[in-house]
Amino acid sequence: MDREIPAKERVRKKLKVVLLVAVLLLILIVVQIMISRSLKSVTVHRSDILIAKVERGRMEGSFSAEAIVTPISTYSVEAMTGGRIEAIHFKPGDYVKKGETLIKLSNDDLKLNLLAQEASVTDQANNLSNARILSNQSRLSQKLKIAEALNALKRERRNFTQKTDLYRQGYIAQEEFLVAEEEHEIAETRYSYLQEEARTDSLFREQQLLQLEGAVNQLQLSLRQIRNRINELDVKAPMSGQITEMDLKLGQIIGTGSSIAVIEDDTRYYLQAKVDQYYLGRLSVNAIARIRVQGEETVLQVVKIHPRLANDKVLVDIQGDIPKTLKSGQSISVDIITDNLEDVLYLPQGQYLNDGGGHWVYVLSKDGKRAARRAVKTGFRNIREVEVLDGLREGEEVITSSYKVLKDKEIVRIKEAK
Repeated sequence: MDREIPAKERVRKKLKVVLLVAVLLLILIVVQIMISRSLKSVTVHRSDILIAKVERGRMEGSFSAEAIVTPISTYSVEAMTGGRIEAIHFKPGDYVKKGETLIKLSNDDLKLNLLAQEASVTDQANNLSNARILSNQSRLSQKLKIAEALNALKRERRNFTQKTDLYRQGYIAQEEFLVAEEEHEIAETRYSYLQEEARTDSLFREQQLLQLEGAVNQLQLSLRQIRNRINELDVKAPMSGQITEMDLKLGQIIGTGSSIAVIEDDTRYYLQAKVDQYYLGRLSVNAIARIRVQGEETVLQVVKIHPRLANDKVLVDIQGDIPKTLKSGQSISVDIITDNLEDVLYLPQGQYLNDGGGHWVYVLSKDGKRAARRAVKTGFRNIREVEVLDGLREGEEVITSSYKVLKDKEIVRIKEAK
């Protein structure tokens, strides 16, 4: 027989069910909140992240390029005269002074040519000397003949004048007068002829002497050239500096124009940088450049921008007080300053910009125990900083290490290291 359940007991049972359901719902809500928080947040130790403040100040527009230390003065020594190497006085790495002999060559053909040329000069000089003697003798002989002809002309002129007077007075026959006249004309013709002959002979001998003198001068010039070529067998340093290239052996045959050595002035260098064509619009002569060597910064200046592109890069010459520790051929990174922005907010460059696309960052709370994701707008960048246009205030702190380990969470909880 069924027992009737009292009303109070039925109410009590219903209350227990309702309470149990409420507790279960509360537990579910709490669990959901915890799961949601765990999905949207991540916990890191402060020692595992980098933090930087948003600062206000001046930003330099710059970019980095690789440069090669290049000597300002480089001389490639070539053999002006070929020959066989008889002696090598220096080796690569040695320092030489201007005028010192690097190597000594020998050339038997040149020596034979020198002897033959000296003999030719001697013979031609003797010919010139003999021609001058003959010319002087001929000149004296011509003068003597002209003087004799002039004296004969004077005698015939006196005789002709006397015979003319006597003939007019009737003291001599016409035939005697005509003979005197003819003798006078012959004497005049002989005198004029000898004068013309002397002038012609003088011009001829002067031309002959000029030709002989020219031949002697040409032979002497050739002789000097041969002697100079023999002197060039001692290959001398054209400048003081360090020998950086030299690969020679005793007995080696060197042809004219062959490379002997490369000498560099190791006291004066400049940097030659390869700059991507992307920066050409911002690059200019006299732009400031900086390098850092052994922790010390050196300020330099762009002095030349080469006009031609090679592999989408342009060569840029940079000069200044290059540190003595740098050596020829050494590579070094150089920062070239192109612009200046005054009174701007900026953050340091870092991988976090690439991870967030430059559109958001993690900003720390005032107590530094958590960081929330916040949208930002960035602008100008250089190799060290990025301009902040919107979303941040001066003095706020931002996580600047990589965001990959944070897995794009909304909240970053920061624990102090134990």
